[in-house]
Amino acid sequence: MPFIYSFTSPNEAQLQRRRHLLDFYGQFAQLSALALLLLVQIPLLVRAVKSRFRSTLSSNPRKEHPSPVVSRFGKRFVNTEKTDIPRWRRLEWLLDGQIAQGWGTWRLLLTATLWTIWLFILATGHTGHDYLHLTKRFGIIGASQLPLHYLLALKSWSPVCYLTRLSHEELNPYHRALGRILLLFFSLHASFYLNFYVQKGLLLKRIQDQDVILGLLAIASFLILGITALARIREKKYFLFFTIHVLTSICVLPILYFHVSHIRPYILESALIYLLLILQRNISQTRAPNAIITELSVTSNLVSIAIPLTPALRKKSFHPGQHIYLSLPSTSLTAPQEKLRLNPFTIANLPTKDNHIRLVFRALRGTTRILLNVVRESSSGEVTTPLLIEGPYGAAAHFPNLLNFDKVLFVAGGVGATFTVPIYRDLMDRGFEATRARFVWSVPRLEDTQWAREYLGDGCSIHVTRSSRKANRLSPQPPKMQEQWSAGVDEEVLEMQEWSRLVADVDGSASVAAAIDDVSSSAAEYHQPGVSLLHGRPDLSSIVSQVFGPDPDSGQAASAKVAILVCGPAGMGAALRREVGRSVEEGKVEVWWHNEEFGW
Repeated sequence: MPFIYSFTSPNEAQLQRRRHLLDFYGQFAQLSALALLLLVQIPLLVRAVKSRFRSTLSSNPRKEHPSPVVSRFGKRFVNTEKTDIPRWRRLEWLLDGQIAQGWGTWRLLLTATLWTIWLFILATGHTGHDYLHLTKRFGIIGASQLPLHYLLALKSWSPVCYLTRLSHEELNPYHRALGRILLLFFSLHASFYLNFYVQKGLLLKRIQDQDVILGLLAIASFLILGITALARIREKKYFLFFTIHVLTSICVLPILYFHVSHIRPYILESALIYLLLILQRNISQTRAPNAIITELSVTSNLVSIAIPLTPALRKKSFHPGQHIYLSLPSTSLTAPQEKLRLNPFTIANLPTKDNHIRLVFRALRGTTRILLNVVRESSSGEVTTPLLIEGPYGAAAHFPNLLNFDKVLFVAGGVGATFTVPIYRDLMDRGFEATRARFVWSVPRLEDTQWAREYLGDGCSIHVTRSSRKANRLSPQPPKMQEQWSAGVDEEVLEMQEWSRLVADVDGSASVAAAIDDVSSSAAEYHQPGVSLLHGRPDLSSIVSQVFGPDPDSGQAASAKVAILVCGPAGMGAALRREVGRSVEEGKVEVWWHNEEFGW
């Protein structure tokens, strides 16, 4: 198909009309984003009304308490017959599935594709055959989305979080997707202009003008942001990504402001939002003067941080499963170049109930390794140091009331239990029947569970995947299970997780008998009532069948409404989702699923 746009020579009236259309479509593109956010309120409102209606019909209705830590409710009526789940529920399940490791969900891809198509429609509307009009339209449409892009970066005080009922972590993939869309539109804008200059013989002259120089600097900045935001760079060189991201996001705004005057309203809006982001971060930071750092396990490099609740921390609203960011103040123990490092740590306890914040992590590299080294250099085996805390954050603040589900399944791998243990504790504290909850924890060594054993009970199982003897490796697993659990695992993902340890390669020459004997001897010393101690990776297919099926011991019917919370290796989460998906596709079970992952 021939290119329908051509270079034109518009008169004064046509130039004024072009400018009017450029401003109109830029404003319309920005307002359409607001319209989309308001449109999202319709299904949320319908869902809230239906939930309220169901609670009214319940034999023992309850109301939501703003703090799930302190609320207690009666036991709900357990489903006694299976009902067909609406097709739209099954469609939701499919949309929330991962396309491939690191590619996001189908919902994200669909949303980004539809939004890109919509912006292209706005970019080409009423441009006629005017090549420069189309070129300028790409630029102003891209600029109109900048405020939304910066808004999606807010961790709190975010109207987008409020309107969508999604956390910053859940919105972060959309922030990255919109960044790629912006890069596309700005690249088209720059490419079309450069082509025009080449065709007209103006390139050498125009690249010396201020507006073109600033425009090239801006597109270079967006390219740098896009390249450093790639998953591989974010995960392996997070500090580099973070530093470049922050500095470039600041510098690109004045560059665009002085590039052309027509996009300045959008730049000023973005700058205001960025100032709000800085203010929010400073206000959200709280100083903890007496954080105690100790090493839990020498062989596993497990470290614990206990942070007593100060008056400022007591004012915060904590929800089980949330995380905080830690940084080391200038008076702390490490070298100056380490002061800017920010690490996310899941809160492994119930701070309001326990009167302190407890963090448990495995020291691998970076800041966590520095903290471990500081503890090991101490003669007392522990170090007291001030820390700066930002948060709490996390999707847990928006979770549904788990008491309203027939069954709840928790699956954790290694230190992923720092996410599931506090939610499990809170659920049991609120009177949920232990027979309706299942807690599965897979760890390399039994000693990795010592920090949480006292909170486990009936329905909990610990699966030890490796012998504590250095000469022994984990027992061989079926090839299918090896492939499922190892899929998508990067040994250097996040410092607070232990993918490489939990999904270690199988050594066929390992002594299986010695590994089993080791677990058996540990079981003899393990006296936690109701907790099963097993060797090898959990059989996810069997676990899912047990959770979804009827319970002959208690007489409970098959579950129609199940909540599943996962935190562990990417391969484990993917394997579990495949098993759950088979039941969802049959249309006989409604699943609320949450896989806790830290994506940047």
